[in-house]
Amino acid sequence: MLSSYFSRDKVVELLVRQRCKYASKQADIIQKNEFIQSPKKQPSLKKDTKIPLKINDKTMIYSLFPPRSKWCHLGKSRANLDSVKRNEKKLYNTYLKAKSKNSNDDWYIRLCEFADSIVHMTYNQEKNIPTPTVHILEKKRNKDEIICRPICIFPLRIKIVLSLLNKYLTDVLDSYFHSCSFAFRKPLPERGNFQHLNAVKAIKHYREKHIGESLFVAECDMQKFYDTIDHGIIKLRFNQLISRVKRDGNISHKELKIVKNWFFNYVDCFNFYDNVYRFNKYDSTHTFWRSIPNRKEKKCKIEWIETFFVNGKYINSKKKQLGVPQGGPLSGCIANIVMHFVDNSMMNSINDKDILYLRFCDDMILIGKDKTEVSEIFTTYQEKIHSSKLYKHHSETLCTEKKMANFWKAKTRDPYEWNEKGEHIFPWITFVGFDINWRGNLRIRKTSFKKQIAKQHTTNWELLKHYKKGKLPKYCSATIRASLINRQIGMSVGRVEMWNYKGNSNIHSWASAFSILDENPWSIKQLKALDRHRQKVLHRTDYFLAKMKCPAIKKSTNKSDFIGTMIAYRGKPYSYYGQCFTYK
Repeated sequence: MLSSYFSRDKVVELLVRQRCKYASKQADIIQKNEFIQSPKKQPSLKKDTKIPLKINDKTMIYSLFPPRSKWCHLGKSRANLDSVKRNEKKLYNTYLKAKSKNSNDDWYIRLCEFADSIVHMTYNQEKNIPTPTVHILEKKRNKDEIICRPICIFPLRIKIVLSLLNKYLTDVLDSYFHSCSFAFRKPLPERGNFQHLNAVKAIKHYREKHIGESLFVAECDMQKFYDTIDHGIIKLRFNQLISRVKRDGNISHKELKIVKNWFFNYVDCFNFYDNVYRFNKYDSTHTFWRSIPNRKEKKCKIEWIETFFVNGKYINSKKKQLGVPQGGPLSGCIANIVMHFVDNSMMNSINDKDILYLRFCDDMILIGKDKTEVSEIFTTYQEKIHSSKLYKHHSETLCTEKKMANFWKAKTRDPYEWNEKGEHIFPWITFVGFDINWRGNLRIRKTSFKKQIAKQHTTNWELLKHYKKGKLPKYCSATIRASLINRQIGMSVGRVEMWNYKGNSNIHSWASAFSILDENPWSIKQLKALDRHRQKVLHRTDYFLAKMKCPAIKKSTNKSDFIGTMIAYRGKPYSYYGQCFTYK
């Protein structure tokens, strides 16, 4: 029932989550700033007392809840919860307590009125969804240009409605999607917290069933998938799928009308060329690029595929509407709806053949014992992609000379042999952050490994860069170092303590996303390299702090000092290697 998803309690649940996200971000800022000496206060000028006509989403959400001092306490129920989840539970319990007492507190009345207005808006939509605000993030930096990617942000009320609609559609459509699809699926206990791990497990299991045999693999990845999806295709596929849902009696006519209205409005509110790509003609001084630091004279650029251009000019004679908002609540669901009909054709083609077909969003892998069969089914996949007006990366011909260099560069690969080393044979395949060898062993994908290396450096220098710019430290070097060590460990393996380092279940860490790594020479080498690099980063920190004049002030929190001394040796309990293998 749609009403079970769009209710006051469900809206409040999302508002609570957003409020705690703001609190977490604010805590990070405070934590960084507390290590910097505050400048002497200057005499304040007379401020403008006018109330702004518009308030931002953050201010609005803060006004709907009581201060943190009035949040409920959890007691023993806080065990095995990270700080964000603890705060969410505290705040939601505070709401439930006020609800049970029918509280007259101002915050509770405002919250109920706000939540009810969103529920009312859901069932009585009068206006179209406004075009989302586009924020630009840096993707990579070349010599003369900065490649960027867009993230779309909707107004608070619209975002909540779309988020609830996404949850509704994800739950309703889940049984219609094939098991070969792993991204953006309904959360289930058997699927775990990281659904990409299930895809890798399936490949590993298939490989182990065929040890000693040659297998043939084909892979395909889309070009600018979210930016090129045709709006006509989205609506066609949605109508086809939702009609089946209606025939099965899983959605009423009234509910369908509401869902379809919001869904189509979401699709129509955004067009990639008009809302994003056209800004490429502006130089780096334009406000559109203001979020990119250190632009200087470099050109900021958002990439698109060449198919839509002739002599550098955008050609769209039919005025097609293309693209869905990246970061938008419904975009993942749209990806599954569009690709579901490709999955249908693939499953029909495979039938009872001993062939593994997996898809994670727009990434696909196909594995089988017979090269001819794999080639035929791969051809079917490409045909269905073409009929869905999607654009894959060009297929790479894997040559024998420097073949592994060509192999790793390719994003779409025609069928090739996967087995132990030999002429025209490739020992590794790659999928969703992992490399899998012909024996079924796992290692971290090179790009994923490099990202973690970069994250280690960034985690430290987010604080130290302020000192480099002339800001003065507030505490002694030992306290600063202990804080940076804690940040490094929290980011890499979670909030590990001496009393919980065994079987650490913290999901907000890098190690959790790679928890299925098996102990083999390649993974051991990578994890120990990450441990060594983290040590190097901390040694550089020591060298940097040694040159600074730090005050002899220790942080007053005894716990922080204790943790800093306990993990100074950075042994296995706090290491990548230890948490992935020894203390799993």
